[in-house]
Amino acid sequence: MQERRKKVLKAVVKEYQRTGQPVASLDLAKRWNFGFSPATVRAEMLTLDKEGFLEQPHTSAGRLPTDKAFRFFIEEFGEEELGQSEREQVLEQMRKLHNESMGEMAQFLADCSRGLGLFGTFGRMSDWHGHSSHKATDWRSSGLKWLAEEPEFEDNDLKNIMKCFDSLEEDFNKFFNDIEETEIYVGRENPIKYLRNYSLVVTGFENEDGRGVLGILGPKRMNYQKNKFVVEETRKRVSKQAKK
Repeated sequence: MQERRKKVLKAVVKEYQRTGQPVASLDLAKRWNFGFSPATVRAEMLTLDKEGFLEQPHTSAGRLPTDKAFRFFIEEFGEEELGQSEREQVLEQMRKLHNESMGEMAQFLADCSRGLGLFGTFGRMSDWHGHSSHKATDWRSSGLKWLAEEPEFEDNDLKNIMKCFDSLEEDFNKFFNDIEETEIYVGRENPIKYLRNYSLVVTGFENEDGRGVLGILGPKRMNYQKNKFVVEETRKRVSKQAKK
């Protein structure tokens, strides 16, 4: 992709992350100092639309990033260093934790991301290795209040998640019980079908209780850099017990 088009796409994603609203070319040109004309911004956005990176909702003058755009954004810009102030805020919140209880960690993930924090364990390693199929021994989730405040999560979206809540533990066990590295799933990439309107940042861990999984579920415009940092710092915190 041409550098000019990359700049425009990055700006569209950033604006959508900030507002949750469709992004218009004129507004984008006013807020971002691209060094080229509003007409050029509009032309680049039209090209991005044709290439499947943007879509126009209904008759809105603005456009939204597609799953393809978010994946490109993650691959192209996701490794940029998270701002020091954001890192410090996360670490300061972590220092206030009293323990590594499942409920507290799920709440921490939720509060840092303003999304749904998920935390589960699969039992001790000796038991886990001995069975090809196993069920999570414990599971916690927290943060529905945060999702309720996001414009993407209208009544039907929240109802859909809540109807499937009882299945979350089973589905995370099915798809993520052997996950090791941090993975990011955008929309349709998610192996859990009923969560494909959202994004998921998830990783595995090991501690004295055995093997587990933790993650953050949220809107596709989530702050991927920050949420990946939150998830990986949480993994370090709960994994340290296994190294003692």
